[in-house]
Amino acid sequence: MINKKLLVIGAGLAQFDAIRKAADMGYYVLASDGSPDAPGLKIASEARVIDVKDIKGNLQWARDAKIDGVVSYASDITLPAVLSVREALGLPGLGRIPMETSLDKSRQRKIFKENRLPQPDFEIIENEHSLKDTVKRIGFPLVIKPVDNSGSRGVTMVEKPEQLLPAYFTARANSAKNAVIIEEFIEGTELTVEGFSVNGTHHILAISDKFKPEGSYRVAIQLTYPAAISFEQEREIVDLMRAAYDAAEVDNTPTHSEIILTSKGPKIIEIGCRGGGFFVFTKVVGAVSGYDIVANWTRLCADDSVDEIKIAKRGVVLGFYAAAPGRLVSVKGLQEAQAMEGVETGLFIKPGEVVPELKTDGSRTGWMVVCGRDRAQAVERADIVRETVQFETVPL
Repeated sequence: MINKKLLVIGAGLAQFDAIRKAADMGYYVLASDGSPDAPGLKIASEARVIDVKDIKGNLQWARDAKIDGVVSYASDITLPAVLSVREALGLPGLGRIPMETSLDKSRQRKIFKENRLPQPDFEIIENEHSLKDTVKRIGFPLVIKPVDNSGSRGVTMVEKPEQLLPAYFTARANSAKNAVIIEEFIEGTELTVEGFSVNGTHHILAISDKFKPEGSYRVAIQLTYPAAISFEQEREIVDLMRAAYDAAEVDNTPTHSEIILTSKGPKIIEIGCRGGGFFVFTKVVGAVSGYDIVANWTRLCADDSVDEIKIAKRGVVLGFYAAAPGRLVSVKGLQEAQAMEGVETGLFIKPGEVVPELKTDGSRTGWMVVCGRDRAQAVERADIVRETVQFETVPL
C-alpha cells in the first residue's frame, strides 16, 4: 500500500493508541495538538504543536502536506477543525449538519421532540430570570447542564431550591453559548451506546450500564459491558438509537450516546458523533464487540474500504478510581493489578499531585480496562482490581 497521509487532530492520551494503530496500518500520520507534551505527537510520522481549535493552522498544514484524509478520535472539541479541513479538501467523513447537532444538546432536544422520540422533559434557558417558571413546571429533582459541553463538565443534579442558582451559573460558565438546559431527572438505568454509522446504516457495537456514586455531580466510576438488559430491551434501544441517528442525519462516523432505561422504556439523553472518551473508543469497543472500530474509522477517513461488521459480545469493565480529595501520597497494588490476566490499568493523577473532588470525568484518579469471557468474569476480575489498588491521600 502506498502510504497515504492522514492528519490526526488531537494527540492526547485518549488518542495515543489510535495514532499508533494508524501508523501500524501503514498510514503516514501527521498529528497536531496544542500541547507540546501530548503523547501522540511523539509517535507520529510528523508532529506540530497546533491547537485543536485552530482551524486556520490545521488547514494550512493539511494543504501544504497534501493529505489524503483527516480524522480525530474520541474528542468533541476537535470536530470543527476536522470538518473544516474535510470540507475544504473534499475528504470523506462526518458532515456539517450532524456534527453541529452532536455539539449542541439544545438542537438535539428540538430534533427529538419534532420526531416524537422519548426523552426527558426539558427547557432551554438563556438567563436566570426564566428559572422560576421552568422549575415550577418541571419540578425537583432536576438536572442542569450546559448545551455545548461534555465529560460531565457543568452538570449538576438539583434537589433543593437553594441549589438552583449555583448550579445554573456553573452550567452557564461551562457553555460557550452561555446557554443552559434544565431537564427532569429520570429514574432508571443509565446506559451508554457505542456505534458506527456507515453509508446510511447504523450499527450498534456495544451497550454498557453505568454505576455512579450518590451526589450532586453523578460522575460514572464504572461501565460494564454488555449491559444487564433483556433481549427485548436491547432491541428497543437499538431501534430508538437508529431512529435518533436518522432524525439527526448522522452518517459516516462513530457514535457515542447515552440513554436511560426507565420502567416505561428507554429515553434519549444525548447523542455524540465521535467515539467514547477515556479509552471507550480506543480499547473497550473492540474488546467487547470483536470489531476493530479504530482501524475501520481510520480507513473510512482515508477513503479506504471498511471491514464487514460482525458483532460479538464479550465481557469488559471500564472502571475508574476515585481517591479521597487531597494530595496523593502513595498508590499500592498497581503493579500487582497490572500483572493480572485480562487487566490494563493506570493513573491519571500521580503521587505528589492533587486529587480534586469528583465533579467531572476529568477528576477521576485512574482507570482500568478489565476483560473476561463474559460480563460475570469481567466484573469478578474488576472487583479484585479495586480491592488490590489502594490510594493514600492527605488533606490540603
